[in-house]
Amino acid sequence: MQIKILKILAFAGLAVMFVAATGFAQSPGSWTTKAPVPARLNEVAVAAVGGKIHVIGGSVLGFTGPYHLEYDPAKDTWRPRAPVPRSLDHIGAVVVKGKIYAIGGFVGGGTHKDGQNTAFEYDPVLDTWRILAPMKSGRGSVGVAEFDGKIHAIGGRAPDGSTVATHEVYDPATNAWKELAPLPKARDHADVTAAEGKIYFAGGRFGATADRTNMMDIYDPKTDIWSPGPPMLTPRSGLAGTFYKGLFLVLGGELAPDTFAENEAYDPKTNSWQTLAPMPGGRHATAAATAGDKVYLAAGSLKPGSGAVTDQLIVFSMP
Repeated sequence: MQIKILKILAFAGLAVMFVAATGFAQSPGSWTTKAPVPARLNEVAVAAVGGKIHVIGGSVLGFTGPYHLEYDPAKDTWRPRAPVPRSLDHIGAVVVKGKIYAIGGFVGGGTHKDGQNTAFEYDPVLDTWRILAPMKSGRGSVGVAEFDGKIHAIGGRAPDGSTVATHEVYDPATNAWKELAPLPKARDHADVTAAEGKIYFAGGRFGATADRTNMMDIYDPKTDIWSPGPPMLTPRSGLAGTFYKGLFLVLGGELAPDTFAENEAYDPKTNSWQTLAPMPGGRHATAAATAGDKVYLAAGSLKPGSGAVTDQLIVFSMP
């Protein structure tokens, strides 16, 4: 019996060594599912403010609308909030000093139609929207990030359908936009975050859906200069992203006939990428937001395009 036990222990040790050597060890983090979104929406924006999660814009059954829903993590419940002033999808959303800013977007039911130059401010205390000075050029699927109290709107797709390298910054104090150094290469359907004194712009597509990339560009606001960063582990567009526990998370994306479940993270301190626990299923046309010690992804499509639009709310966390 003792010999058999020793053999079992030896086999278990070899199995652990095999897992470590072949990379099949479990990636960090875990996922849970919460109360579903009240509607099946795709091409949404997601923002977290005041401990609540806001799902903004998007389309239902191909119809773009001024949708706006709020999720309370403490109660695991949803409620409607004041609608967006325009019916838009592919909006860029960011939070600055307790208010949500919704930038750009398309008007055409997820078809990348007529990128808009709109900018709106939402006050969650008053549950009201305010129309702001428009961007200098219309763009949907634009990447937005907050840095030093200002909003950077980067890349996107112009009204004529072309991807652009445009980079504008909005100052809430003056209600005005100005142009900054453009992206090194035009693209949309990417994701962007600000951390450690820099802005990081990852992934996206140059034109058609299949024209995806794993590029990451890093912008220095002090010098107004872009530089290349280490590429993502998985090339993709239509991804979601957020800054979480010192990491730039990039999640999901699409390339027909599949969507991505990959969850990868860039660490600005080590200038490197790592793999985290994948989502419970591939998806795109969603967005991510960090609230407290968790990351929230709401709605989107489980298949490329508008295939299998979902009402799922999934939540990621790690120690």
